Amino acid sequence: MASAQSTDGYRYEDKVHAATAIVTPSVVAVETRFKEPTLDSEYAYWSYTRGARPLYGLFGSGFIYKDPDYVITNTFITQDAEFVRVILNDGRSFKAEVVGESDAYKLAVLKVEWGPDFKPLGVQVGDSEKMKLGQPMAIVGKSNNNHDTFATSGIISAIRKEIPSAEGDQPTNEFIQFDAAWEHTFYGAPIVDVEGKVIGMVDRSVTAHGLNLGVPINEIVFMADRIINGESVDTLWGVESQFVSPGLQKAGYVPWEFDLDGNGTAEPLEIGEWVSFVDANSPAEIGGLRAGDIIYQIDDTTLEFHYNYTRARREFIPGQLVIVRFIRKNDMTGEWEKKVAQVQIVEDTSDEDDEEGGDSGPSGNPHG
Repeated sequence: MASAQSTDGYRYEDKVHAATAIVTPSVVAVETRFKEPTLDSEYAYWSYTRGARPLYGLFGSGFIYKDPDYVITNTFITQDAEFVRVILNDGRSFKAEVVGESDAYKLAVLKVEWGPDFKPLGVQVGDSEKMKLGQPMAIVGKSNNNHDTFATSGIISAIRKEIPSAEGDQPTNEFIQFDAAWEHTFYGAPIVDVEGKVIGMVDRSVTAHGLNLGVPINEIVFMADRIINGESVDTLWGVESQFVSPGLQKAGYVPWEFDLDGNGTAEPLEIGEWVSFVDANSPAEIGGLRAGDIIYQIDDTTLEFHYNYTRARREFIPGQLVIVRFIRKNDMTGEWEKKVAQVQIVEDTSDEDDEEGGDSGPSGNPHG
């Protein structure tokens, strides 16, 4: 069978080969050690014993960022690690420090001391907003035992705005879906286009739904640059919510119709986040939000889908004043009314992970 050939005269295999050759020098192995296997992972392995205490570890992939002092990888590999090192293609290894992580983006940023005699080559960063359905892609990652580099290829099979979570609850943030095969050591590996530019990072597989997922590079750059610049990535909001659904409407928590546009005509209410819980003394409560409210807009973002909400949440910055538009059922009349609250975002200094819905800061009262 003849090889597939594109309109520019180059075979598909040649394009993939060229792309992987461009990115391979910037792909690294990432190895971590833990005091104990705190991660519930089938991939955690026993490493060695120091005295009577065994160490456990994980092995994955990463890539040298556009700022070559830093390496990007997946939090699956680094979370709770007490020791991290990166390994180059020639076998040289360097100790690394986790300077920041974002669970929402599955992103860990490592700072590496390369030494005076080595200047690493950072990846070429692409633009995930320009991805097209069906476009060729490749993954370049590392193996577990000998640190060899492996490549696999396929196509972008979907650009998903919402992905069912592994637990089967509310959808999570935007992802690249691809059909290329990969193994567990590819966590954190770069996803590249035919020009060798990184358009994403391997995140996970949702086995129940048969999905291979990657985080878009634009999301990675947004958060990695914040981490590198020393900006906080953890903000406090204090809201638990779920997207408006017929089930909530049947239960009476959400109206079937409402005049959001203010034109005097009630239309089916199919957007917004129904607030199920607000933490006491949280920024959201101080700002005037409470359980039962239905948030339909945050600043200029209308919450047409759940991912609009999660993305707006992730882009909060400490000190930012957020305008929240919502509707609330009047306790006296039983009528739903439009409200506005001003909420000032604050930094989350707690050690506990926030809920998907949650966090923001003090200010303002709702007014209709």
